Amino acid sequence: LAWVMGLIKHVNGTLNATGSAYIGWVDAKTEEPVRDIDVKPRYEEYILAHTGIRLIEPELAAGYDPDGRSILREIQIEHDMESFEASAEDAQAFKSTNGENVDIWEGDSGSWSVRFRKGALIRVPMALRGDRLVAGLLPTGWDSTRYGIPEDVAKQVDPVTCYTLVATVEALVRSGITDPYELYQYFHVSEVGNTTGSGLGGSRSLQRIFKHRALDIEARNDILQETFISTVQAWVNMLLMSSSGPVKPLVGACATGVLSIDVAIETIQSGKAKVMLAGGVDNFTEESSIEFANMGATNNSFDEFAKGRTPLEMCRPCTSTRNGFMEAQGAGVVTLMSASAAIEFGAPIYGIIAMSGTATDKQGQSVPAPGKGVLTSTRETSGGLPSRLLSFNYRRRQLERQLASLDLWKREELADLADMVDYPLDTVKISEMNYAKQIEDEYAQQRRGLQDMWGNEFWKNKPDISPLRGCLAVWGLTVDDIGMASFHGTSTAANDKNESDVLNSQFHKLGRTPGHTVPVVCQKWLTGHPKGPAASFMLNGVLQSLRTGLVPGNRNADNIDKAMEEFDYALYLSKSVQTSGIKAGLLKSFGFGQVGGELLVVHANYLFATLAQEQLEQYNVKLQQRDIKASRYWQDTLVGNHPFVQVKSHPPYTPEQEHAVLLDPLARAKYDKASGEYKF
Repeated sequence: LAWVMGLIKHVNGTLNATGSAYIGWVDAKTEEPVRDIDVKPRYEEYILAHTGIRLIEPELAAGYDPDGRSILREIQIEHDMESFEASAEDAQAFKSTNGENVDIWEGDSGSWSVRFRKGALIRVPMALRGDRLVAGLLPTGWDSTRYGIPEDVAKQVDPVTCYTLVATVEALVRSGITDPYELYQYFHVSEVGNTTGSGLGGSRSLQRIFKHRALDIEARNDILQETFISTVQAWVNMLLMSSSGPVKPLVGACATGVLSIDVAIETIQSGKAKVMLAGGVDNFTEESSIEFANMGATNNSFDEFAKGRTPLEMCRPCTSTRNGFMEAQGAGVVTLMSASAAIEFGAPIYGIIAMSGTATDKQGQSVPAPGKGVLTSTRETSGGLPSRLLSFNYRRRQLERQLASLDLWKREELADLADMVDYPLDTVKISEMNYAKQIEDEYAQQRRGLQDMWGNEFWKNKPDISPLRGCLAVWGLTVDDIGMASFHGTSTAANDKNESDVLNSQFHKLGRTPGHTVPVVCQKWLTGHPKGPAASFMLNGVLQSLRTGLVPGNRNADNIDKAMEEFDYALYLSKSVQTSGIKAGLLKSFGFGQVGGELLVVHANYLFATLAQEQLEQYNVKLQQRDIKASRYWQDTLVGNHPFVQVKSHPPYTPEQEHAVLLDPLARAKYDKASGEYKF
């Protein structure tokens, strides 16, 4: 954080102050040497005051100061004003707008004079004090150019693009990918796609179009392009990826992250991609702060201060005193791969997205009102015997029998090739080889189809097996194995109760053991509500809990609402609890515009258990190599050996190769040691 906030920098050379050789950290302002052990005591107080939820700092919100936000108030003047000089064009513009209430005339020197007369209407600026003074903001001093984004790019694009570029590189590095072009050593350029979305897109650019233009404040001529939600993906691809895969920008307000992941997973499962970047981004602006306040979604800072609360105590999900959320800003991006692709690539697998789903709600006239549409993930007929398909052993037997039949088919097809005697000997040999490969390919495709049918898709279109139950059963799990529930938890009266009711009803429907409560995680007390990337933040938290077994508590849950007592499966923790292990977590997201989303995340060990010992060992070797490479990348960034975001200057293929690469599904890049790049 000290590096992120520009408080320290790394020096490997001569100190300007002393002229002596030095390797290590120095204070960014004074260049005074700072030992590693001194960073925390020296900067901790400042870091805590300028990270997370806190009083709004105008420099982080494009100059917006809620203590004195500027508006234009229309007034009618009561006497003729003094004249002032203007250009001929401006003088005519004043006259055409105000008519007889404005006099204009040309002076002797060719200049024009303008005088507003009594009765004219003019707008003058005035400062109003807002009542939303707190937000979850980026660390003070966060600078995209420190991460390596070129200054000319940073000035051209909307800030949300910079957030997404940094988040995308982090998602790749966390996946052991330090050069995005390495993906094309394993996958075709058409097999890498992006579904990153937003609730609003380039909100600062929208602000410049609708506000700055009206105030005659200069803005870039191409600013319109930065307002499109798809532009964020465009910059990611132009500066980092150079892929030609599926692009599906998502718009889903608060549930953008779940929508993006859901679409990305469907894209992979349909065979259109092997790797997808997914997530969301949104900013904090004056306009969003005011309008969320107008609809009563955020809490009143003055009311909170009057009750003795600090900014960190103002977001209190599921409590009796909850009164709205804190807005926040940022981006969250994840790298999604099919299991086979991740194993082949050697990427770290943090968790399995075992189920993803979205749902709308019933009739109504309130766009932000939360609903119960996501209950449909547990839709199934009641009564009767449980389906045999839920039995892991039953499905294994069926798969083994059908695989045996498939093996017989392959042997017979290969044996039939020996009857090709009507051709010359050399032609027969070549034909056998070609046809044998075709048979092997058909066999592999049919084998994957059987594995999908009995492994991942057996529950589909079965009215007696709900999607959630079926997706748990894929891994031999039941509803009792869900060890945590990550709530959207906006700290609003309607959402928190509705979300608790949905979870409780789902668990009742699926027959979770009575008394077997599930810990509820409401992390917006700490992060605030970033809108678009909210679910991406939450997914990251779930993956951390699966890895560590630690369920984080809601530190502001001082008095759980009595209305929550009826939801007997939900346990609202105020302190973190270390468990012996979490098998699966359930994540929910409720967005404006009737958009609900849900993810079931299963521990990665369930995937590793399906691998043969030799396959697992080979994967672990690749994994360790990627871990070492990623760690080195982080360290080299901090000490200044290279930027974190390394913007590409050209695609991995030459202009002459472009058509051939795009048209050949087997085209792959190779690492060129001489240039240190991946090339076709």
